[in-house]
Amino acid sequence: MFKFFKELVDSVKEGMAEGRAELAQEEADRQAAQQKNNAELEARLAASSRFENFAVALAAVYRQTFAPDLNEAREAQRSAVHLLCIGIPPNEVEPWKKLLARDFSVTTGEEAAAAVAAIIEDFPSHSDDELALWIGRASHLATGAAAVGYARDEEVLAWLEPAVELAVERFSGWDNYSQSFLAGERNAPGSNIVGRKLLASVAEKLLADELSPWKTVAWPARDSLADLLASRGAARPS
Repeated sequence: MFKFFKELVDSVKEGMAEGRAELAQEEADRQAAQQKNNAELEARLAASSRFENFAVALAAVYRQTFAPDLNEAREAQRSAVHLLCIGIPPNEVEPWKKLLARDFSVTTGEEAAAAVAAIIEDFPSHSDDELALWIGRASHLATGAAAVGYARDEEVLAWLEPAVELAVERFSGWDNYSQSFLAGERNAPGSNIVGRKLLASVAEKLLADELSPWKTVAWPARDSLADLLASRGAARPS
């Protein structure tokens, strides 16, 4: 009997040791995969242009709302790359296509280009609050279209040059831009209290979080606009 119990205990110990080894291997594999992903994302960020980073950051309220990256970036100990570069995580592509179809009736590159052009055409008629809102929406639409494969990165960055120019000319920083953005959204058709509170909360987080592009990307000075526009040529080809 004692031999039986000894063998039983030995068997349990062996099973526990094997379980610990499996868990340790799974954790090692997870960390290796995370390190590989982090390295790829950081390489993508390093290859991006200041123009791309700024253009994507203009849409950060929407990106952080629909595909939050700040918490994941902190947990993975990396930059918030998806708030700084056009690409989005692979698992977000199909949901993002549905968002573009729902919010802009866009399902192709041609439709995206036409929609962004129509938004930009209306810029001269807008107040600062309306302009901030529609700059954010234009950037969200354009960069989203490239992220899901409807257009090439360099194409959508070209679409956004007028939006970037006006953003730099009309606003003085992320605080100023976000205040006008929220005011413009508050008065936009279809605005509701739930949406306003959500966007305000996201904007507040973007202004405070040290990983946020609104902290890591300096608002361009007006006299540096030419250099910012010229940096677009450094964007990584799609």
